[in-house]
Amino acid sequence: MNAPIQAMVDRRAVVHAYRHLYRQGLKAIQYSTPGRYMVLKTLRTSYRSPSEHFDPAKIAKTLQFLERATEVAGMEHKILRNILMARYWEQDHLTKDSR
Repeated sequence: MNAPIQAMVDRRAVVHAYRHLYRQGLKAIQYSTPGRYMVLKTLRTSYRSPSEHFDPAKIAKTLQFLERATEVAGMEHKILRNILMARYWEQDHLTKDSR
């Protein structure tokens, strides 16, 4: 009887972590157009894998990083912006010929 309850709690924790990361990610990039789609795409691909890799400590550290990126346009904000822009230009449908 504990296994289904534990699975439900784990699923609920995963959903809450996804929502918190997405919300804080949007705040950190200030809802910019290419960045918001890359945050969504990155989260979707990472959360489609099995929940075996779910680590609440890593989620907490990532949320802390995103909160710091939200507060001041400092190093964390620049790192996040550069990662998202690099992933944006690495997409298959965007090549040098199509620009």
